[in-house]
Amino acid sequence: MDESEIIKSADIKTNHSGLEFRELGIAYLFGDVIDSELKLGRVEYESISHWWSWWDDELDIISLQMWYEDLEAFVAIAEQQAVESTDEDFIDPEMDEIQRLVLSMSWEILDGQILNFYYLKQSDNSSAYHIGDTEEYSRIDEEDADLTWKGLSYVADIELQLIGEIDLELHYSEIQGRSTLYELEELSADVVEVSEKMHEDVDASASGYLLRWTPYLYDQLSLIIAGARGSGDANLDDRDNRSYRQTGLQGDSESYGELFQPELSNLKVDMIGLQWRFAEDMSVELMRFDYRQEVLSDEIRNASIEVEPSGNSRNLGTELDLILSVEHEETLELFFTYAKFKPGRAFADYPEKNLDYVGIDFVYKFH
Repeated sequence: MDESEIIKSADIKTNHSGLEFRELGIAYLFGDVIDSELKLGRVEYESISHWWSWWDDELDIISLQMWYEDLEAFVAIAEQQAVESTDEDFIDPEMDEIQRLVLSMSWEILDGQILNFYYLKQSDNSSAYHIGDTEEYSRIDEEDADLTWKGLSYVADIELQLIGEIDLELHYSEIQGRSTLYELEELSADVVEVSEKMHEDVDASASGYLLRWTPYLYDQLSLIIAGARGSGDANLDDRDNRSYRQTGLQGDSESYGELFQPELSNLKVDMIGLQWRFAEDMSVELMRFDYRQEVLSDEIRNASIEVEPSGNSRNLGTELDLILSVEHEETLELFFTYAKFKPGRAFADYPEKNLDYVGIDFVYKFH
């Protein structure tokens, strides 16, 4: 895939381009009673839901997938072996030497209604840092973590006479484990020193829902209402971290806003939107997002806007997204995006009243 995008934010304008390595590997199909597929290589794997993304990334894996009647099971061991794009010189430190055990099972309990069980165990095998160690900033990982995610999702596609099509999603997730955090001190423009090292236990949860209604009398239009919540840590003085974080495999968090792209951590997101499919392979979406912290904090775990909140308000802001999508024969995808983010009272000291994003994404899939 050849991808380029232009980001406009205040007086900043940057361009990014590169060739990404999406999928390359071998597969072996076998089984008579239980259909099975063994894969080895870089494989794109994504959750059934785009709103609640357990994973949406290309994984270097060895995997086994099996199908039997209304059941589907997936098990894989994943660890990144090479860079993801030609504009990268090394594996992202947050992904390097991270081994993952991935398990999932889907059960179609009724026609069009699926129950999904997920399990992800992450083992961080990277070398630990010690106080006084120095490293290039771009090559250092500020956290080592051995974590386990567990959860389930209910996804339904229900046809109701004279009412229309109802898509319903319900999600719940828990995370437990232990992590080591490093405080860094800048020595020069490119080099940092580890000044502090802390250990903490992680125990947190998240939940979400999505409701999409496509009217019976006008099936080109859909109304979407959705929400997601990731728990926060109300007590920062102990070694128990109750703040949820995502798996690290969720890809870019465009599901929660094309511009702000927050991680679901100490966060509550509400969304309302409209989708209009005005042609067979073309649609336009208009979505509004509202962001609030679960627990008042002067930090954000991860977002595209690298500005910390004041800690005086939980209101992070609102965003409006307009997306035009064009698809052609399952091989070509083209997305035109405009987004506007309005910072909330948590960013009262931030000089910009509005931030704008213009993006063009082009995807060509080789078969």
